[in-house]
Amino acid sequence: MIKEIITRRSIREYEPTSISEKELLEIVKAAQFAPTAMNNRSVQFIIIQDKNMKEQIAEIMNKKEFIKHAPILIIPTIDTTKSIATTQDLSIASAYIQLQAVALGLSTVWKHAYPDQIEKVKTLLHIPSEMTFINMIPLGHAKEHKEKHTDAEFDSIKIHYGKW
Repeated sequence: MIKEIITRRSIREYEPTSISEKELLEIVKAAQFAPTAMNNRSVQFIIIQDKNMKEQIAEIMNKKEFIKHAPILIIPTIDTTKSIATTQDLSIASAYIQLQAVALGLSTVWKHAYPDQIEKVKTLLHIPSEMTFINMIPLGHAKEHKEKHTDAEFDSIKIHYGKW
């Protein structure tokens, strides 16, 4: 998995190439296997492919063009009545989405969402009141190229054994 971690970069420009249903399901499957607090397994995923809907969401998200240009937009959501660690559960699922995408030769970016944006998107997508999200993940084939991380970026001084 270190290969995917080193390769994963935040990509904001995507080719218009579609993503296969098999690839999409493999990505969501990986995210569903992500650990959750007390094994609550209450993370659900909204998959958006409709151009008009992505445009409306991009507008809500401060006109982030990469949201509407990505072939797919994934919004991991969670049931707040079942999870005691919503941010953690959503973060792990999102990381699994990003790493599985890289394993399939695809690219993503984590787009955080502010509380007012969350409420507007929830209204737009008819997301139930007990559900929430913290981010969304555009998915596609990278149009831009970014170099992999290198060992030179590794900083062993940030490791503390036993105490600070």
